Amino acid sequence: MKYNNNNIKILGSILAMIAFIMLSGPAKSQDREPEKLNLSQAIQYAVNNKPLIKEAEDQVSVASAKADELKSSFLPHAAVSLNYTWVGPTPFISIPVMNNQKFYIATPNNFNENIGVQYLIYDFNKRKETLKLLQSNAVTEAEKINMIRNQVSYETAQVYFSILYLTESLKMMESQINDLNEHLSVAKKLVATGSAVGLDTLSTSVRLSALKNAKADIINQTKKATVVLSSLMNFPDDKKFELDGRLEMTTNQYKLDSLIKDAYVQREEMKLNNLVKQTATLQKAVIEKSNMPTLSAFGTAGVKNGYPDKLTRLKPNYALGLAADIPVFDGHLKESKLKTADLQIQSINDHADVLQQKISTEVQNALLDYRNSKVQLTTALEEITQAEAAMDQAKKLYESGSITNTTLLDTETDLAQARLKYSYQLYQLTLNHYKLLEAEGEKIW
Repeated sequence: MKYNNNNIKILGSILAMIAFIMLSGPAKSQDREPEKLNLSQAIQYAVNNKPLIKEAEDQVSVASAKADELKSSFLPHAAVSLNYTWVGPTPFISIPVMNNQKFYIATPNNFNENIGVQYLIYDFNKRKETLKLLQSNAVTEAEKINMIRNQVSYETAQVYFSILYLTESLKMMESQINDLNEHLSVAKKLVATGSAVGLDTLSTSVRLSALKNAKADIINQTKKATVVLSSLMNFPDDKKFELDGRLEMTTNQYKLDSLIKDAYVQREEMKLNNLVKQTATLQKAVIEKSNMPTLSAFGTAGVKNGYPDKLTRLKPNYALGLAADIPVFDGHLKESKLKTADLQIQSINDHADVLQQKISTEVQNALLDYRNSKVQLTTALEEITQAEAAMDQAKKLYESGSITNTTLLDTETDLAQARLKYSYQLYQLTLNHYKLLEAEGEKIW
């Protein structure tokens, strides 16, 4: 078979397309694979992608820009002025003894071009105090970002562990459903042979239906929690992910006094309140210097016409000077502003006391919940041990015909409930541990 140039081109195109499909196929399938996330990764997505944080970062940029604006006042300001004026009628002097000859004292075409420079020499540090105030505002806005990140990170951790707990519960429930299906199959055979009554199958079916309803509810809760976590991480709706983590067993021993002491230093609310107080103090310093005099220097240099010796000729000219601005009376405005500033500082101090009381209460409650969870987890573990022993005994009794299928099911249910309770208490211990860290002001991002 002969191939012409067109056939070769077509064959080449087909082969290239096949190669592209073969190469791109695995990549697309990889894109569809869900991303595995541990807790640290989920928190990093949340604190970096949250639109609320980006909005707060914009406020920091605005505050920093205002400080940069003020820095320009420490430098001279220069401006070029270009001016042309036509004057008419042109003024002149007529001298009778000289046959009323006209002598023009101005030119109709007036030019004046110059460059002017102005520089504020001294203002008793008013600008420096104002700059400190604006820079403090920028730091305060930055601290707000830390507060938001802290809230988002702990909220992410809570939802993350909730999904892990729901997933674990779902696995246990599916195992129960499988066991019940096996019991139902055995019970039906026994009923068919007359070795059991129909009540056994009916009881098993009722338990099975209840478990299936509970399973559907857990699946729904898991989906809703996944939506919340996806929103916290600012993921697109079609992005799939899986959690690569587990509930945490913690045995840390905490002392209340140390926790409260650390919380006073580490909590973002206290840091922010201290910065607000610093800003208010700087604001007062600015007010105190508001009525201070200012001394400025100015100068201009350029060319203009209209001088008497030669009206139309452009001549160089210059001017230098000093200017002082001395406030005399402001209607007691400064005094009123200082009084307001003092009241504001006092209010901030009072708020610090309120915050300390609130933080102390939160730390105490969080520590109590954490310690209670440790006790509950120990009890839940003991219940599992007891339920497993009861289950071993029930199996032997059932095999010997001493108990019915229903009694065996009750024992299995008790064991399943004990395991589920242990999982729940482990989940509560994990949550309460992170709530204690949050109350202490510990950063997890």
